[in-house]
Amino acid sequence: MSDQVQPGVKAPDPERGREREVQPPRPRIERNARILVVEDEHELRELIAQWLETKGYVVTQAADGQDAVELLEAGLEPDVILLDLSLPRMSGREFLQWMRAQPKHEHRHVIVASAYLDELPPPDADMSFQKPFRPDRLAAELERLTSE
Repeated sequence: MSDQVQPGVKAPDPERGREREVQPPRPRIERNARILVVEDEHELRELIAQWLETKGYVVTQAADGQDAVELLEAGLEPDVILLDLSLPRMSGREFLQWMRAQPKHEHRHVIVASAYLDELPPPDADMSFQKPFRPDRLAAELERLTSE
């Protein structure tokens, strides 16, 4: 017989002197989830990539939408794409439109992070953040998307 308490069952809480309901464990972040960071500002792209790597993600970087297209066509299979909208050569909106038109890539999760959410956020993105954004919000969204 196991000493572990099942989720949803009341268990003694010695610190509070009463019973508490045991909550099910939160889904764990998929270790080694692959993130493609598409950002034209080199320093910011590097900073985001380093931070994501400390969280256990495998990160690939692209400087613009055209670089991201080339990576996907070369076989990169990211679990989530973190996408800026204002990019040289191919904008984030153009990249997103291209990607959603490709049967092989249309299912990919996309988080838009941009200082230029002047209009409505792209409807085909999973989430949009106004830059600058809080890293804990990004971490929570990545956890949600990579544990689905």
